[in-house]
Amino acid sequence: MTDLNVAGLLQAPPGTSRDLRLRDHYVTLGPDLELAGPLDADLVLQRTNRGILVRGMVRAPLRRTCARCTDPFVDEVAVAIDEEFLPSVDLASGAPIGRDAGESETANRINEHHEIELDPIFHDELSLTEPMHPLCRPDCAGLCPACGGKLDVGVHEHSGDDIDPRLAALGALLSDGDADGR
Repeated sequence: MTDLNVAGLLQAPPGTSRDLRLRDHYVTLGPDLELAGPLDADLVLQRTNRGILVRGMVRAPLRRTCARCTDPFVDEVAVAIDEEFLPSVDLASGAPIGRDAGESETANRINEHHEIELDPIFHDELSLTEPMHPLCRPDCAGLCPACGGKLDVGVHEHSGDDIDPRLAALGALLSDGDADGR
């Protein structure tokens, strides 16, 4: 887990910032998003009048599956982070802080230990980089619809058209129509 204690930054005046660099940071982001290696992040944590603003870039190698040939491949992605975290408890008294009238239920919160949890943010932002049809390479030929073999490996031919025996009578009508010149 990537938890950052921001108690010191919460005591600072608005506008105070702190740089954070994560290098070769290993993290598990869930079953739907598999990292192929460590992620790198360059983040700036800035005190606002309401809470902490986290901005920066995250770079990670993601393991994906090609939509054409079903081979696994690694996709290097970079995504911008721009999230605000609001305190859930008062720093001085420890009393819970309620949500403001206009605040969303899904707003990011600083937990009762004055920590920001970045893993859900990393997960959400990196999940948005998933393309509709991930390709291992732009010229991927894919799989043969008849046998399921890879089309880019050697010569790939099949003998004649196999006609379903249930449709053989229709095939005969079609060939008779060609003979009549219709």
